[in-house]
Amino acid sequence: MKVTRLFLLILSLFSFGSLNAQVIKGTIKNSATLEGAPAVSVHVKNSSEGTYTDDRGRFQLTIKKKFPLVLILSSIGYETKEVNVASSSAAVEVMLNPTSILGQEVVVSASRMVQKKLSSPVTIEQLGSKEISNSPQLNYMDMIQGLRGVDVTVSSIGFTSISTRGFNTSGNTNFTQIVDGMDNQAPGLNFPLGSAISLTQLDVDNVELLSGASSALYGSRGLNGTMVMTGKNPFKYQGLSVLVTQGVNHVKNSRDYDPVSASPYYDWTIRYAKKINEKLAFKVNGQYTRANDWVATDSANKNGPGTRFTDPNYNGANFYGGATSVDINPFLQGALAGDPSLAPLIDPLLVKPNYVARTGYPEYGYLDNKAQLLKVNAELRYKINSRLEAIVSGTYGTGNIVYTNDTRYQIKDFKVGQYRAEVRSENWFVRAYTTSENSGRTIIAGPTAQLINEGWKTSYDGNVGGWYPEYTGALLASLAGGAPLNEAHLAARAFADQGRAELGSPEFNALKEKISNTPISEGGTLFLDRSKLYNAEAQYNFTDLVKFMSVIGGVNWRLYSLNSKNTLFPDKGKPINVKEYSAYVQLAKKVAADQLSLSTSFRYDKNTLFASPKVTSRASAVYEFIKENFIRFSYQNAYSFPSNIQALQNTLNGTNSYSSGGSSLLLNDNYQFNKYPPYTLESVSDFQDSGNASDLKRFEYNDIKPQSVNAFELGYAALIGKRVMFDVLGYYSTWKNFIGYANVANTPGTDDVNAFKDHNTYVQYNIAFNGGQSVNTYGYAASVSVDLSHNFMAKVNYYSDHIKNKNNSQVNNFNTPDYHVNVDFGNSGFGKKQQWSFGTTLRYKPGYFYVVSGGLAEGQVPSSAVIDAQVSYKLIKARSGIRLGATNITNRYYSTGIANPNIGAVYYVTYAYNIL
Repeated sequence: MKVTRLFLLILSLFSFGSLNAQVIKGTIKNSATLEGAPAVSVHVKNSSEGTYTDDRGRFQLTIKKKFPLVLILSSIGYETKEVNVASSSAAVEVMLNPTSILGQEVVVSASRMVQKKLSSPVTIEQLGSKEISNSPQLNYMDMIQGLRGVDVTVSSIGFTSISTRGFNTSGNTNFTQIVDGMDNQAPGLNFPLGSAISLTQLDVDNVELLSGASSALYGSRGLNGTMVMTGKNPFKYQGLSVLVTQGVNHVKNSRDYDPVSASPYYDWTIRYAKKINEKLAFKVNGQYTRANDWVATDSANKNGPGTRFTDPNYNGANFYGGATSVDINPFLQGALAGDPSLAPLIDPLLVKPNYVARTGYPEYGYLDNKAQLLKVNAELRYKINSRLEAIVSGTYGTGNIVYTNDTRYQIKDFKVGQYRAEVRSENWFVRAYTTSENSGRTIIAGPTAQLINEGWKTSYDGNVGGWYPEYTGALLASLAGGAPLNEAHLAARAFADQGRAELGSPEFNALKEKISNTPISEGGTLFLDRSKLYNAEAQYNFTDLVKFMSVIGGVNWRLYSLNSKNTLFPDKGKPINVKEYSAYVQLAKKVAADQLSLSTSFRYDKNTLFASPKVTSRASAVYEFIKENFIRFSYQNAYSFPSNIQALQNTLNGTNSYSSGGSSLLLNDNYQFNKYPPYTLESVSDFQDSGNASDLKRFEYNDIKPQSVNAFELGYAALIGKRVMFDVLGYYSTWKNFIGYANVANTPGTDDVNAFKDHNTYVQYNIAFNGGQSVNTYGYAASVSVDLSHNFMAKVNYYSDHIKNKNNSQVNNFNTPDYHVNVDFGNSGFGKKQQWSFGTTLRYKPGYFYVVSGGLAEGQVPSSAVIDAQVSYKLIKARSGIRLGATNITNRYYSTGIANPNIGAVYYVTYAYNIL
């Protein structure tokens, strides 16, 4: 009884102030289908009072304003309507007429304030919930591939990295992903977490994507674009919604190799939102995805043109363990010293180095390809008054996915949480949030495989025993028997591999389990990343106080607490704290009879890893020279502090091989480059071939510093006859202190360059550093959208990105084809009561050269033409729908990057309940 009384007391407090108010009830329907129209704004004219229709088009509004009054009914996709209400005695029944939304879309991210997309000062692409619901793709992250200016790298099901304007790589730290105002980056690794803790499929209200530089508004690491995602407001979008997709992938064809048999694909999503009263609302979301993942099968040899059957030093891009490579000449010389009669066989071999790699393991059967993702979200909103709202939310994600970087990483049992508290009004907000990550039992494919090889048989032990001495002995025996050199090498490998821990064997599984569960700092390959991010920010719109222009200002504080137990960063004793402080202001003014919109932004940022702060700016002008015809020009000075990885990474990447940040503190203190100088790895290889020390080239390094870009853009957007919208643009950018990667080596403990002759006495590093020369990028794009009436819509976009005077000593991650073409065609409702709908998309890319950061692989990505399609039928009385569709319907396998998986078709059927 006490609990019941307490609950009633709380509800009465939430309802306080409405005892003497009146209630208007009603229903709003779509005039074409006679269905209830959900999420329609019902606003009392000349008042702050208002509400939204629920999932069945019903509304209930408690008002204090006296009758008669006027209700303004509005929603994107419908004609706005005003309704006179004389009293609350009769329910309001209204039909709204559907209308084209072309050119009426509004965006927020371009200027941190609401404006029409058509008149945005910078290039922006957008996805709304209605577009997502009619898409043939399995999720909205896949839809983003078809937006103008976008490049993606798909590492696996569940891990898609997004970028714009050419700089494309997996885990791009220069692309910012914002979810409900929160930076969605991994606290330690600094790249966006993709769909791991982003919005669930049913909770997406809007996705806005800014192409190119955007750090003047969104801070560091916005050089390659920013994506802003907004979840659905539980006051506006109510009810229970369910989306169940069952499919099949890995369907065999006669053209492409796929080691996985046909297997099921599952994706289940649920959302429930409830407005308890005019003050209190909540929502809960959950999504679970499970499938057999696509597998990376790139067999290209990283050590030369040969194959694993022709090159003894074969190291395949997706064959792991072959990075252990040794010159067997010392073993040949030892055999010659023991038996001089072998000279006719051995002397011809000793005229050059004879490198031999250990036998690698293919990805399939080595990395677990069972992809799983689970994410849950809850949010509570309380309206303190009509202009002030408090929000608390939490999102948690976990699962198993694979990620591509300097090798392939199976991120197993990872856990990420993001939690927010916010108070906002029409003119300001204060927000605080935190993100925590747990790397789980991540398996680093390359180093783990190398240690597995060492575990079942050591490479060598004092030139007496081990895999290489056995290999050398078997090689000489085959040659003595008259075998050709290539056949002798194959026979030697077969002999040395006797007793090998084969994939799936108890010995293999035991070694893999032991190594991958031993921390890197203790000789294994386990990450122990438990890093956290803390962020607090506030923004105020001064427009009500400053009448002659629009003024927005804000401040931001951030703390990265890097805690990897010395497995990712040099945080041996305690976490490393990196702080950032920011402040920004934006000024905007309309002149020339409101035809010309001018705006400028300034931002100040300080990162405690670097001595100097950064001040960045943006200026733009938008001129409406004819109604619904806009010319825009913008200049942006953007920057990026080196990410935590680019500055501080200290990770074992293989036997005597490290992935490294570019901080001189790290390079001098940890690697002692100031005592034992580094040389480019390419020149070390030349020295080994020639024996001439003059071939060695010093790697000149400095403390890594922020990179920056000055970007100019000119564009033209127009809406013609309310049926055709097109947008064209061109841009030119100049990059300074561009951060790329270089492969270098040094010989710890000695500065004698002859030590480089023995592969096992020097250490390799893949190091982030600033290029000394300016780098220029440029490009152009165009898009056309046509409303063909009767709910038919067609869209086409084309874009092209290029780089010139690039620094060839760096891996710059400019991985993009010469052009992209995307085509969409669909209908959101036709036939009786508009029960049928369909959607089709085509994405075409010509072949292009792709380089993976960290030296994993490089090569030509083949051209691809990917067609997705779906057809849906609506069960009106059951408030449900059935969809039949396929992604990559032709099942022509394609890849988005070298050493990444080949992606085939997914054929699916979807049941949707109460999808708004």
